[in-house]
Amino acid sequence: MEKRIQAELEDVKPSEATELILDNCQSTTIEGLTEEFTSLEMLSMINLGLSSLKGLPALPKLHQLEVSDNRISGDLDVLVKSPNLKSLKICNNPIETFDALKPLSELKELTSLDLLECPVAEKDTYREEVFKIIPHLIFLDGIDREGNAEPDSDSEYGIGEDEEEEDISGVEDEGEDEVDEGEEDEEEDDEGEEDEDDGNEENEAVNGVENGNGKLESTDDSEAPAAKKIKLDEEDGGVEEGAKS
Repeated sequence: MEKRIQAELEDVKPSEATELILDNCQSTTIEGLTEEFTSLEMLSMINLGLSSLKGLPALPKLHQLEVSDNRISGDLDVLVKSPNLKSLKICNNPIETFDALKPLSELKELTSLDLLECPVAEKDTYREEVFKIIPHLIFLDGIDREGNAEPDSDSEYGIGEDEEEEDISGVEDEGEDEVDEGEEDEEEDDEGEEDEDDGNEENEAVNGVENGNGKLESTDDSEAPAAKKIKLDEEDGGVEEGAKS
C-alpha cells in the first residue's frame, strides 16, 4: 500500500495532495497514510481487502471517503478524526448492526451515506433507523427521506465546476459571434442594395435630362422617332454649312 501511495503522489508532496485513489491495492490494513495529508479532500480505497479502518489518520479536510467492497464490520469511530466528512460510501461490507453505525452521528457534516449490499441494509426498518441515528443525514443510498434522488456527487462537492463554466461561457461566446456575423451580413446586404439603387439612378441621369416638369426625357438619338431623327440631321447639316460660310 505504501508503494501505491508513492506511485499515486508522483512528485506531489503529501501536504499538497487533494485526491488519492488506491482502489484494488491489496492490503488488509491501512499503511503509509499519515497526518501529512493535511489537504486531502477525496480518498478512495475500494476493494483493498481492508478488515478495519484502524490506522486512518486525522484528515481535517477530507470530504469524500469511498471504502466499498472491503471486509469492514465496525470500528467506524476512527472517522470522527475527519470532522468535515460529507460523503461516505461503504457499500458491500459486512456491517450487520445499527450500533455499528452510531459513531457516524458524530460527523455533523455527513449528508450522504451509502450502505448498499451491507447486511444491515436488508433489515425492515433500515432507512427509518439510519435516519434516526444520523438525523442530519440527507441522502441514504442515493435517496432522501422524500424519495428524491441525490444530485451528481461531482457537482455537489464542486468538482469540475470550473470546466463546466468554461464550456458554458464558450458556447455563449460562439452564439454571440454567430449573431454578430449575421448582423454584419445583413448590413452588407443593405449596403449592396443601396449601391445598386444609386447605380440605377446614375444610369437614368446619363441617359436622360429633366424637363420643366421634373420628368426625364431621353437624349439618346437612337431612341428618337425616325421623323425626328431626319429633322435633327438636317439641323446638324445646316449648322455645319453656316459654319463653313
